[in-house]
Formats: sequence, C-alpha cells, structure tokens
Amino acid sequence: MNINKSEYQKEEKYLEKVKRFADVCISDVNIKIDKQKKEVFEIKQYIWNDCKALNDLEYGNLLNDTDAKVNWTNSQIRQVMKYQHIKQNPYFGRIDFKIDEDIMQVYIGIYGFNYDNYNYIFDWRAPISNLFYDYGIGEAQYEAPIGIIKGEITLRRQYKIEDGKLRRLIENEININDEMLQEVLSDNSSDRMKNIVTTIQKEQNEIIRNTSDRYLIIQGVAGSGKTSVALHRIAYLLYKEKNLSYSNILIFSPNNIFAEYISDVLPELGERNVLNTTFNDLLKQYLKKFAKLESFSDFLERVYEKNEKPIYIFDKQQLDDFIQQYIKNHIFLKNINIGAEMFNRFELNDLLLNKYEKLPLLERISSLSEYLCNRLKISVKKNKKRIENLIISNLSISLDPISIFLEFLNLNGVTKEITKKIDYNDLEYIIYIYFELSGYPYNSNIKHVVIDEAQDYSQLQFYILKRCFDKAYFTILGDVNQAINPYCQYASLETLSDVFNDGYKYIELNNTYRSSPEITDYANNILDKKNIKSIRVSNNIPVKQYKNNEDINKILKNIDYIYEHGFKNIAILTKNSIEANKIYNKFIKKQTKYNFVKNKINKNSISIMPSYLSKGLEFDGVIIYNDINNGYNSFEKNLFYVAVTRSQHILFVYNN
Repeated sequence: MNINKSEYQKEEKYLEKVKRFADVCISDVNIKIDKQKKEVFEIKQYIWNDCKALNDLEYGNLLNDTDAKVNWTNSQIRQVMKYQHIKQNPYFGRIDFKIDEDIMQVYIGIYGFNYDNYNYIFDWRAPISNLFYDYGIGEAQYEAPIGIIKGEITLRRQYKIEDGKLRRLIENEININDEMLQEVLSDNSSDRMKNIVTTIQKEQNEIIRNTSDRYLIIQGVAGSGKTSVALHRIAYLLYKEKNLSYSNILIFSPNNIFAEYISDVLPELGERNVLNTTFNDLLKQYLKKFAKLESFSDFLERVYEKNEKPIYIFDKQQLDDFIQQYIKNHIFLKNINIGAEMFNRFELNDLLLNKYEKLPLLERISSLSEYLCNRLKISVKKNKKRIENLIISNLSISLDPISIFLEFLNLNGVTKEITKKIDYNDLEYIIYIYFELSGYPYNSNIKHVVIDEAQDYSQLQFYILKRCFDKAYFTILGDVNQAINPYCQYASLETLSDVFNDGYKYIELNNTYRSSPEITDYANNILDKKNIKSIRVSNNIPVKQYKNNEDINKILKNIDYIYEHGFKNIAILTKNSIEANKIYNKFIKKQTKYNFVKNKINKNSISIMPSYLSKGLEFDGVIIYNDINNGYNSFEKNLFYVAVTRSQHILFVYNN
C-alpha cells in the first residue's frame, strides 16, 4: 500500500529523532569510557611504580579492581557499537496496537532502544514484537509477564533503512509473499548465512519462541530456513532466559565449513557465538587413546568413491543384549585371596551381578573395590586402584571397547580388523559400548543442544547424545530428503520420538525460500515430491541439463552466463573430492581471471567442492558436474537432490 507524503515525512522525523538520541547516548557512554580508561591507566601506573610498597592483599585488590574496570569498559564499548547500529539501521517494522482506546506505536528492530524512559524501539524478541510476526490487521494478542494482552492491530509497516536513510516503506498485511520478503529473497547470496529477522514467517516464529517443549524435532525441506530458525531460536533463548549464556549452548554441525558459514548470524543479532562441535570431535575426547577416528567427510568420500553399500547395521537392543551377556560371561570363577583374607566367589559374583547391577561395569568394579578395602580395613584411597586391577585380572575381562566390538562383530558373523583408524560407521557402536561399560559423561554446563542435519545421525547416536547431555533441552533439525549417510535412512524424523519420548514436539516446514520455482520443481522430480513449494517469484530461468563431457569451455560459458545475470557467488559441485580436484586443476591451467577456491566459501568466488560438503550452504548459481562414467545413480539420488537444492537462481546439470 502506498504511503502519502505526510505519513512518509512523519516517519522520516521519527527516524531522525531516534538517530539524534542514539548520538546522545554514544556521546554519554564515550565520556564514561574515557574516564574509566584514565582510571585504569592510573591504577596500572601506580602498580608499576609502587609495587614494592604494596603487600599481597593490596596488590591483589588493585588487580581485581583493574579487571573489573576493564570488563565494564568492554561492555560499554559493546553498548556504543549497539547505538551505532541503531543509527545505521534502527528498526525494520512497526505495528500500531490498540488496547481499549489507547494506541501504542511499536517499532521493532534487532536491538531495543529506550531513551528518557520511552521505548523508541522494541527488541524483536520482546513479547510484544511477537504481534509483528504472527498477526495482520485485526484482533491480536500476546503473552506478557503479567498475562495475555488482547487488542487490535490497526497498522503494520515494514521499513528498509540503510546508512540511516529511509529507503523504502511498505504498509501491508503479514503475508509470506509480501513485497519485502520477495525483495530479500531476490538478493544475491553471500559467503556467510545472513539473519532473517526482518522476514521471519509465522511457522518459523512458532519454533523460535517455543519454550514449552523439551525436545523439538523439525523436519524442514531444503531452503526452509531451519538452520536460520535454530540460530534465531538460540538468540531468543539467550534474551528470554537470563541465566543462560553462550557457553551453555552447543551446536552439532556436519563439518567445519558449515560451522564457518553460520558464524555471522548470532553476532548480527547482538549475541556471541555459542559452542560448536561435530559428533567426531565429541568422541575424540574418549576414543583417541584407542585409535584415530575417521571423519564424517572422509566416510562419505569413501562411500561415494567406491559406491559402498551398508555392510551391517545393528540396533540398540542387539548391543544391549551383547553387553549384558558379555558381563555375565566374565564372572569370578574362583575365590580371591587378598593378604590373609579369602573372599568367596559366590559372594563376589552376587555383588557384581545383583547388588551393583544398575551401575556400569567400571563403576561396579570401583564399588566392589571399595567394599573389599573396607572389609580388609585398609585405606581406600591408597589401595583402591590395586584392588580394581586384581578384580579385572580375576574376571579375565577386557575394557578396550574396540576389542569388545570386534568380539560383537564376530558373534554376528562379521570378520574385521581395526588397527590405526576406526571407521565412522563403527564409531557409534564402539562409543556406546565404551559408555555403557564406563559410564556416560555428566555435563551440567550444557543446557541446550542443537543438532543440525539430523537425518544423517542414527537413532543410536541420538540416544548417546541424549545420555551425554541428559539435563539439556534439544532442538533437532533435518530433512529426510537430504539423507546422504547410507547407514541412516528415515521415512520420517518423527521416528526419533522413540528416543526423545519424554516430551517431544514434531514440526514440518514444507515451504522453501531458497530456490526459484524452476529449480524447486526440478528437485521435486528427483524424489517424486509433491508437497514442497517455492515461495520465490519465478525468474524465468529454466534448469539447463547436459550430458557429461570433458570440454571445460562449456563450464566457462555457464559461469559467464551466471555473471551476466548479476550473480557472483557460484559453486561447481562434484560427486567426490577426486572430481573436485580434477576440475580445480583444469581451471588453474585454463583460466586466471576467476578467483577459484577449493573446499571453502569465499566472497564473490567460485567454490569447487564435493556435493556432500555443500549441505546447508547456498549459492546464486550452481553447476553440477561429474565424470562421464560416474553419473548419479538411484542409490545417490539424495546426494543429487542436495546438490540441486544449493542453488537460488541458476542451475546447470551435467549428468548422463
């Protein structure tokens, strides 16, 4: 809806007022910072000049005082940065909310801004801001600390403000196809994921603000914004839960490229980046003393280079039965003599198998050792380890999880050797055996766990993670259509409710905001999908498909075509790293005008990488290329789907 000149001028005046007050705040804070810096300098100078005259207590107090002042100064510097952001881009939305006869103007931005006890801008995470995302014109309500507030939205506006100037103003109903959303979607992609705070949709907002369900399981199609939603959810939780800090949240990413790709979102939202790891990195803490671990990327390389099919897949019950029988097979066969005291084997076995039954094996041995020390009336602290070794020796039991796993395989008719490296597809079994026998680690610091690309984790992996972080809340995101781990295949992620059965909620996101309708239709045909809908307006650029060839000039023409359409962030996606290296070397020899990179994302560059490393990433244009005799087959259709859905605007496919 067009805005008349008078209303536009009012909005410009409001913007100028906000900028002026932000300037006042910057000036006030800078004066305080300068004063504090001077005090810190004087204290340090005093310590330096008179340190010999200070006793230890005085010296320590001065250092603590200095640290406190430095920390305060740093917090004020961050405050200045916030005010500077407010000057440049203060808000993106406004609603007028009528309660009885009073109308409240609510401007919404990334940061809230209060000046002289008046809220000029509300933080996008504030309770009242929820109205902007969930309602259009008409009756509405939001949940405030004092309860439900009901009223009527009489006006809804969206703003595009750049460098402190009002560039665009739209007045409209909330609508996933609105002008501002389409404008954002039409922008070029970047080497980093961007925040979506200005265009969060109602279905996404419900996930972001959900604090009632302990386990959120989200099935989101490619480009549905599920990773962005998870990051905005983290920012929301950090805002809402005052005792929650960045060090209490852990994200499991598929690889380090992905972790780097998402690293700007939380800082853009005014929060520090939270902890980030991979499943492999977690296991290294416990298994590196036994052998090296194959990474998930190396595992996928092995699978797709050799077209390797799953050799064996075991469920949790098989392992549980084996572990219980393994313990029962290693009991005391004779009495134990310790010094002059003899301990009857029947008594020892009763303690091991019955009294301490609920404990992991190592804790049973530990408890039994303490029991024997107390019976002998000797120091537990000095003798416990010696008695434990004696117990293990008499049980003739191995505590090496690898050798136990190989015994498990052998019982199931599989012969295998593990020498220097543990295969990724074996890791979950080995770590499960290790934790079941040794006990699960307890980590009270982690209060929220986010797992992305959940479709490539097995149920056993989820069980392990749930036990490792048994006090935490979980946000689990994935897409069964993008499953590229052949050892994990789900008809639906809702089957994870078998693991998270004590308070879960399952949600589906079927709208894609990434790819054009043409690319989305092409992707849907790969997996015969009907329910995935593109929100983008058509750009009238069809997907172009070719047979494989060795002529690199065709790819160069494809790249020129993408550049001619104003796009710069381009990817060439291959099936494996051998093909990626081959393409990379051909470009090095053939061309120098392009900035090519390998296995990482650089701004305005051409990225050459295996398709399985591209998960979660997006590009303006994508060229899918593989060797003539190595086309995607039916076994690899999900991998092909992943490659296709990385593109926003233009897609070329070379595949026989």
